[in-house]
Amino acid sequence: MKSAATSLLVLCAIGFCFQSAAQDIDDFTLSGDDAVAAKSSTEISVNAAEQIARACVSWAEERGRRVSVVILGLGGNIVYAYRMDGQLPANIDTAQMKAETALYFRISSHAALNRYSNTGTTSQVIKLNQYLVEGGLPIMVGDEMIGAIGVGGYYQNDEICAHHALTTVIGPQPPLVDRS
Repeated sequence: MKSAATSLLVLCAIGFCFQSAAQDIDDFTLSGDDAVAAKSSTEISVNAAEQIARACVSWAEERGRRVSVVILGLGGNIVYAYRMDGQLPANIDTAQMKAETALYFRISSHAALNRYSNTGTTSQVIKLNQYLVEGGLPIMVGDEMIGAIGVGGYYQNDEICAHHALTTVIGPQPPLVDRS
């Protein structure tokens, strides 16, 4: 009897671990009255956005760097923004522009750079006010986009900081574009 109870307890614990590790879009998006008021249940929540920003800031701090982070909802509105001390106004603006580019194209701002600089259509993209540099990523839960993040101020590592934060808080994200 004791071993059956122990086995049941172990199986329940294992099931709970697998269940809690599974990614559920509802954990990161609006729900209840908030979803009704916003007329959207697939937009990133403030809570999830804040967790992502904090993970990015923590990653930068561990390396002795400063960043600005802007997280946008699917409608292009700012859901959460954070500026570390010592950031220039340009870092904040570029973080937002990178997020807008990822949101607009539904791919990383780095992938947009590669796509449009190789086709000779960069001038068309400039007319759309998109910022073709790395540091902006779509925020994905499985195959669903729930927002976009832009990081500014850490230069060549903005994209890595954003990706680290997303994978830490949400889980697997699309792979980063090769830097070559």
